[in-house]
Amino acid sequence: MIASDLLLVGAEVSVAFAGFSGIIATFQFRDKTTVKRGDIVALTMIVYFSLLCAFCCILPLLLSIFGIEDATIWTICSVFGAIVMVCCMYGVDRGMRNAVRKKSLQLLFGTMQGVAALIVLFMTLNAVNVVFHREPGPYIVGIVSALALAGYMFGRLLLRPLWRAVHKQETANLSGARSG
Repeated sequence: MIASDLLLVGAEVSVAFAGFSGIIATFQFRDKTTVKRGDIVALTMIVYFSLLCAFCCILPLLLSIFGIEDATIWTICSVFGAIVMVCCMYGVDRGMRNAVRKKSLQLLFGTMQGVAALIVLFMTLNAVNVVFHREPGPYIVGIVSALALAGYMFGRLLLRPLWRAVHKQETANLSGARSG
């Protein structure tokens, strides 16, 4: 599979995540009077990451239409990808700062920030032709990692209300068994 195939698949998956998360959010938050900050930040991350990934997947294809050499395309894309990744890292940190209280989630977001920092480093090295030689690898790894994060957040958006309902039902069953 060549880079253009991966980019097209990435664009399709990105648009699917953004669209389906919007549909799920519409139905989940329709009847709620209070919504938690973490839920909104997670939804925002899914939509932003997905749409940015879709654009990042299309960017190299658009540049190649103009006859730009591959090395130049991957330099431009790596610089753009590193900037986007830093902006996303900042946005996630700012949005989740007061929303995450559990140690496990703090560890998860810390790990995510560390991986993102490594990817920014790889893209920067790719752009300056050190270690990586202006190739698609670091850029595509950045897209895949952002899509993996969007997929994880999508799974949480989809499954978290179900687990809350199960927990509520089990709690009600336990309290009913104790009183009866």
